[in-house]
Amino acid sequence: MITIIARRDFLGFLRDGRLPWVGRLALLLLLSSIVVCWRQHSEATAEREAAQSKGYETWVGQGRKNPHSAAHLGIYVFKPEISLALFDPGLEPYLGATVLLEAHRQHHFKFRPAQDATGLRRFGDLSAAWVLQIIAPLIVVLIGFDSFAGEREKGTLRQLASLGVPACHLLWGKAAAIAAGLGGLLAPAVVLLSAALFCSAGDGELGDSLCRLFWLALGYGLYLGIFVFLALAVSATATSARGALIVLLAIWIGAAIVVPRAASEISYSWLPTPSRFAFDAALFSDLSEAYREALEENFHVRLAQDVPIEEAGRALQIEDHAGYAVFDAHYDALWDIYERQQRAQEWFSLASPLIALRGVSMAMAGTDLAYQRDFSAAAERHRRLIQDLMSDDRIAHGGAEGYNYQADPELWRKVPPFVYSIPRGEWALARCSRNFGMLTIAFILSLLSAVVATRRLRPI
Repeated sequence: MITIIARRDFLGFLRDGRLPWVGRLALLLLLSSIVVCWRQHSEATAEREAAQSKGYETWVGQGRKNPHSAAHLGIYVFKPEISLALFDPGLEPYLGATVLLEAHRQHHFKFRPAQDATGLRRFGDLSAAWVLQIIAPLIVVLIGFDSFAGEREKGTLRQLASLGVPACHLLWGKAAAIAAGLGGLLAPAVVLLSAALFCSAGDGELGDSLCRLFWLALGYGLYLGIFVFLALAVSATATSARGALIVLLAIWIGAAIVVPRAASEISYSWLPTPSRFAFDAALFSDLSEAYREALEENFHVRLAQDVPIEEAGRALQIEDHAGYAVFDAHYDALWDIYERQQRAQEWFSLASPLIALRGVSMAMAGTDLAYQRDFSAAAERHRRLIQDLMSDDRIAHGGAEGYNYQADPELWRKVPPFVYSIPRGEWALARCSRNFGMLTIAFILSLLSAVVATRRLRPI
């Protein structure tokens, strides 16, 4: 009986033209976004690898130079992307993926695409993730709003009740029809995305990417399932198909646009982020105090220029080590604010499951806040390695020459190329488990609402 109901409703979607017209537009948008993002991902990956390789070549090819000057030249490093980043760019356009490793200074990320974007970017980037997060629920609304209300208006619901068709069979049959319609739209996109993963995955990455893709599919399945059962619950409760459509469109607007934006603004109000100027001013003040205390403790002077020239190298190293704790304290506090803002927004997931889905999607795509913070920590460790190697050489060989000392070019080769090991999918899954929990709760609540509404269904 469930199969018969599902087949009947699915054929109805095809005959009235809603699914073909809306579906074709959505499928075209979805496939186009995958192709465009696939190309952008391939180009960006190649450019980052080439730029990082060229930067390291410039570093090792400096020739004879003072180690301190070499450390100020620095090296640019780039956050690598996993292949699923072509599906969901996440936070990277807003936080950046490039950082300069320079002596005495931990830099912020540079070259953020969002800085050069227009105001339209607030509506989201065109990506496969955006299409599934915003457009796919709208398709569910458009094909499912009259599942029960339309049949009540036509009188066919009364006929089904007279035949003794159980309400649960109606519910599952209509849910299966909507799911089949969505599945027919998404199948070509899944095939294209899988092909992109096979072509873009690096050495040893394919297995991890397929594992991530599984959890990604589960997250989006729960998300779309929420809208399927909400559409059926509202349709079963509404007195008319028009009323059901209005209510469902209001739910879609609230869940997809209003609540996520409001959650973002509220979290920023509760947990404000310091301005770049205020952050740098506080950091510089604490660094100056740490440097002064380190110089007084080790050399009994307050200024670096008062240190004997033969001790200048050691003084710089002592200052650097004194500054490490300051950098860690300030940048950890900044990252902690970002994470608290994110957790605050997650409380709105029951009102808008899109918020929880975005956490799952970005985590599986390797473009979320956790990856950004992990990469930043790895880059900072490499910066300190460069700084310590340069200081050690100047202490060992600089002596009274001070800034006139020039190191042998072999010193630059002692600095290894920067290599960032991207955490595995298990690491990402552990960090988005709360979002999965929120999606699961929202799915169960929508299912229960549909079951209750169907049991109270009135044929007239």
